[in-house]
Amino acid sequence: MNLLSVNNRIKIYSVFLLFLATNNTIAQDSTYARQVIKTLTAPNFEGRGYVNEGDSKAAKYIAYEFKRIGLQSFEENNYFQPFSFPVNKFPYDVKADIDGLELIPGKDFIVSPDCPPVLGEYDFIRLDSQTLDNSALWKKFLKHRKRNCFIIIDKHTVANIIQKENYNMIVHNEVKARGIIYIEDKFTWSVSTKQAKFPVISVKREIFKSFRYHINLNIQPQFTAGHETQNVVGYIKGTKYPDSFLVFTAHYDHLGRMGPDAYFSGANDNASGVAMLLDLAKQVSKQKNNCSVAFICFAGEEAGLIGSLYYTSYPFFPLPQIRFLFNMDLMGTGENGATIVNGTEYRKQFDTLVYLNNTLSLLPAVNIRGKASNSDHYFFSEKGVPSFFIYLMGNYTNYHDIYDTNEALPLNRYNQAYQLISNFLKVMDY
Repeated sequence: MNLLSVNNRIKIYSVFLLFLATNNTIAQDSTYARQVIKTLTAPNFEGRGYVNEGDSKAAKYIAYEFKRIGLQSFEENNYFQPFSFPVNKFPYDVKADIDGLELIPGKDFIVSPDCPPVLGEYDFIRLDSQTLDNSALWKKFLKHRKRNCFIIIDKHTVANIIQKENYNMIVHNEVKARGIIYIEDKFTWSVSTKQAKFPVISVKREIFKSFRYHINLNIQPQFTAGHETQNVVGYIKGTKYPDSFLVFTAHYDHLGRMGPDAYFSGANDNASGVAMLLDLAKQVSKQKNNCSVAFICFAGEEAGLIGSLYYTSYPFFPLPQIRFLFNMDLMGTGENGATIVNGTEYRKQFDTLVYLNNTLSLLPAVNIRGKASNSDHYFFSEKGVPSFFIYLMGNYTNYHDIYDTNEALPLNRYNQAYQLISNFLKVMDY
């Protein structure tokens, strides 16, 4: 196959850049993206997690959009790549009250994602930084501590303690407490593929403005050894180099529900990336492309990049046929620019992105970053696939919490990011 080198493609395409700039490049608005994000963050999608088949509902919606847009499937009438993995999920009660004050899940408290079942009323033991840092006080604490109590630690006040080994004893519960309560200012939740031996709970600082005595807990998680889910894969066949692929990826899963009342909708992370992927698919389906263009939406990213790891182990086409892969996550802001993970690894392609961005006056900055295992590009990159991971940066602070909603997400530089990525596609397809 006589493919042009990256350098030649860049040189040839750069001739057209000024023309593109003066003709406003690709017409684009975020109406469709907003519609996709609104749909994926709706309550009936359950936060695209593991309660009430939220992830499968999202996968079916994406497959429907793939078909409506006109993407082909690698298997007849089937866009899915099924797999399974263990997960600790929370379909049942997650309740807590302190001295009769009922706490609101997600707002006032969260439980650790690996939390085991716990039911009952328990006393507190407050442990401050002075006790952790003073050998005599620490020995006294160990000697006189009560059994079957929760230990309370203020994460802010222990940040700079010297006796880290004492703190680590608490973190790993070597003191045999019933569980740990952290006082925190901001919550970030996650997903776990295991269930711990003791519960860990985080409670907002304002709850402890007055002295508290007891906590009453009813936490009933469900551990599933083989949660069934799926990646969603479609493509447009190239006209000149059908066996050479450009690939766009984004994970569609999020955190789901922490009990019936706490709902993590994941607008920026990563309904926004799926919206960008579907938006690009709409464009690609309307034009002739030299290379085939594949679109992959991964499940299991929040549980440890499980979907992309599975795909790279069982790809629908040989990984060496991928000319370039572009992974998109956190695409809902951009007022502070974009960061490109693997930019240092593929410097010529990164320089192309910067050149496109500057010539077309799109984002405030395109920042370079090295290798990182922080999204679904990682296992492709580890297997030698040239790949970028792009994320947008801004003043939006809602991350892995209940406030990352469609209504809160600004999409203020979405159109510019779309133009940058779609023009990069043109370069790589030349």
